Amino acid sequence: MSWLQRILTTKPQPEEPPSDAPANNRSIMPTVKFDASLVTKKVKADLRKSVEELGDVPKEHAREIHGAALAMIEAGGNMPQLYNVLLKLNGMTKGRAGEITRLLLNKARALTEQEKRSKLGITHASWMYANAPCMVNPSHPTDADRKQNAAHQAANGKRFEIGKGLLINGKWTLPGRGDGCKCVSRSIIPGLENFKS
Repeated sequence: MSWLQRILTTKPQPEEPPSDAPANNRSIMPTVKFDASLVTKKVKADLRKSVEELGDVPKEHAREIHGAALAMIEAGGNMPQLYNVLLKLNGMTKGRAGEITRLLLNKARALTEQEKRSKLGITHASWMYANAPCMVNPSHPTDADRKQNAAHQAANGKRFEIGKGLLINGKWTLPGRGDGCKCVSRSIIPGLENFKS
């Protein structure tokens, strides 16, 4: 038998985990811990306002939805925390619960990103269009969806002040703040503006 045949016919033996490691260590994924201190009073107030602006959430459930949304954000974006609470509402569809969950998470993430950058002394960023339609329902876009998507495509690469946002369709906004927006931004660090990674 040639050396190649021996290599190909030899079955690799599974690696033994260290004795102090949990038995299922292969299924553990590395994670980055979310800094809950970024969920400031400003983020909480904006979240409350966003929940109150939801037309299809009954007012008597606003406090419960706000609490679940806040727990989702403080857990680093644990979407099922809010999604499952929304599904318990009378008449709430899975699709709409998903839309609301993504909307509230994206809005909060945009503000927590703004808070984080401010703490680091970063004052500017560039808008990055996600190459995915910035629409609530891309299968059935409204005129407002089309207008927002076109404006966000045009904003790609534009520089803006972190504390102010970018003027889009007559309104100052940050990437991820609009309904259905999938855009993000990249920090601009003074002296490294032209650096290509």
